[in-house]
Amino acid sequence: MMSNMLELAAIRSGYGAVVALHEISLEVRQGETVVLLGVNGAGKSTTLKTISGLLHPTRGTITFQGERIDRLAPETIVRRGIAHVPEGRRVFPGLTVRENLLMGTSNRRVTRAETERDIARVLEIFPDLERLYGQMGWSLSGGQQQMLAIGRGLMARPVLLMLDEPSLGLAPVIVKQVFRTIEMINRQGVTVLLVEQNVNLGLKVAHRAYLLENGRIIRAATTDALAADQEFRRSLLGASGHGAD
Repeated sequence: MMSNMLELAAIRSGYGAVVALHEISLEVRQGETVVLLGVNGAGKSTTLKTISGLLHPTRGTITFQGERIDRLAPETIVRRGIAHVPEGRRVFPGLTVRENLLMGTSNRRVTRAETERDIARVLEIFPDLERLYGQMGWSLSGGQQQMLAIGRGLMARPVLLMLDEPSLGLAPVIVKQVFRTIEMINRQGVTVLLVEQNVNLGLKVAHRAYLLENGRIIRAATTDALAADQEFRRSLLGASGHGAD
């Protein structure tokens, strides 16, 4: 049985006086992909921001590899092995592809040789980026920017990679390519926590899922069980299952 890499216990979090997460508890086991599902405003993105230290919970604990991280700074959490690829990609438009990738190493000390090995690994995963290596971030298509954002996250050498809406705004053929890459990254040993608007793809790529509604977890199950549950699929797909929060 896989051990828990990440545990959230009764987490309350939000934005000032606005509570976005109401005592949620979840776990991510080493080596798996977990997807957070829910409609716009359910609290999915807030969950990732709270794990990565961009928000601090007002109640509850977050444990990563046996140590509490809920009061640590974001840069410290990155050094612990958690990389967060936010919604909207957010590449640096005035930097080249190479320079964007190098930003992923900013929170750890690495030698030049190690950096070049990491870049070579990213370019092997995303061969399109190799021919775009010297181009500015602003000149890349949406799909290429998403690949670059994931590649930048991988440059931090994470053991847990958190992806927020990687399919948002991309053409279907590019979405399939991105999700094939997510599966490959997971097979290579990186644990993945995914927020995804595309329910079908989220269920296909992940091992387990949590369904959030109004900042609360209302269901946790294997993705196989949810995929076979027609009532669940109708309820989530029938709601505004697209968009981000």
